[in-house]
Amino acid sequence: MSTKYSRLDFPIKGKILKSKRSQAWGIDLIIGLVIFTAGVLAFYIFTLNYSHENLVTGDMIYGGSNIADSLLSEGSPENWNSEDVIKIGLLSDGRINQTKLENFYSLSLQDYVETKRLFNTNDNYFFFLSEKIMINSEEIEGIGLKPENPENLFKITRFTIYNHKPITMSLYIWN
Repeated sequence: MSTKYSRLDFPIKGKILKSKRSQAWGIDLIIGLVIFTAGVLAFYIFTLNYSHENLVTGDMIYGGSNIADSLLSEGSPENWNSEDVIKIGLLSDGRINQTKLENFYSLSLQDYVETKRLFNTNDNYFFFLSEKIMINSEEIEGIGLKPENPENLFKITRFTIYNHKPITMSLYIWN
């Protein structure tokens, strides 16, 4: 009795292994390509979102630092008032000058938008001290707009001298 085998039923040793390896390699390639594509897509989405948030954050921190630096300067002109101010600054002889503080307060009440222009910012600000601020014998909480449910709120802190005491000057900035 002689039985005939076809090539598919009785493969030659080694040929069947090569054909199964090539099938597995093709599936591995497809799975790898899908994973790689998903990784590249996730990277681009993350990069686009991360860059925008960092730009906003960086710009606001930079702007807030500029406002804080301006406030802790003598300003321009040196003895400025609301009519001739070029740069708002609160210090005289390394200490907060009460007259300049009062001028800053009245200017912010009269024209808050003008103070933002002088600070060269579009962001809102609120300036306050760790010590009580006295303006015309009245205690005030701070100068500028008080933040209420702000988006992207940042706090910048500096040390200075007010009423012959070392204090903390704080500045909130937000958009």
